Amino acid sequence: MKAINMIPIYKKYKGLWVAIINWETKPKVVASAKTLKTAMDKAQKKGYSIPLMTHIPRKVLPIVGGWRIHT
Repeated sequence: MKAINMIPIYKKYKGLWVAIINWETKPKVVASAKTLKTAMDKAQKKGYSIPLMTHIPRKVLPIVGGWRIHT
């Protein structure tokens, strides 16, 4: 599966829940809201029964560190 460029979605929908369709080929946001329930309700009213739902963070923070399992 190819990586999705979320930068345009991030820039427009910071801090919101979004409903995305066609996420594997050409992602399109069909609804957004401050709460998951409201975003899902909006998407369903537009006829999208099971869109991909995700929360877009207000700030992108780098992941620093990690772990290593020793056997």
